[in-house]
Amino acid sequence: MSDQRRAAVLKAATRVIARDGLTASTASIAAEAGLSVGSLFNYFPTKTALINALYLHLKRDLAGAVVEPSIPPGPLRGRAWEAWRRWIRWGAADPDKQRVLMLIDVSHELTGRTREDGVEAMQGADSLFAEARPGGPFADQPLEFLVATVGAMAATTMEAVAREPEEFESRCSAGFAAVWAAIVISERPSGSDADERRSRP
Repeated sequence: MSDQRRAAVLKAATRVIARDGLTASTASIAAEAGLSVGSLFNYFPTKTALINALYLHLKRDLAGAVVEPSIPPGPLRGRAWEAWRRWIRWGAADPDKQRVLMLIDVSHELTGRTREDGVEAMQGADSLFAEARPGGPFADQPLEFLVATVGAMAATTMEAVAREPEEFESRCSAGFAAVWAAIVISERPSGSDADERRSRP
């Protein structure tokens, strides 16, 4: 399959699955791509193969949007904010991609190998949030749990932005503040405020 034809099939599959869910027929995907069902199976031998390929395609597309161009060096929170902002913009620009990614992520169609490859594809983006893990509530938890938590909040934020594009900055900022507060322990208050809080039951 040429890269151009493969991209066209995956784009068509994204549109159809976003509309009809994972029960979408291969016939409808083939029709959307301008192919016969037989031709589609020449490219992807099974529907499961197509879904796994689509998942990796979307993961890599998201990863590219988040880490390219490279995020400039600086304080961790600032770098994480930039990664988050790019992540939300990616999903808001094409809600179908995010919707399909979430559908596949919780499906039984996804193989263990594909899931591992998806995690690897996102390492550049996820590593920024992983840096904030030590000392926080996720310090003793698997990295996958942290990534899933951040991803769930990102999905919620993307949906909110897709409904109200004019509120992008507000929703994006609120979502990031919630994520950051969830994975990083706030600095302890100092002085009399700290003493007063320690004296409370």
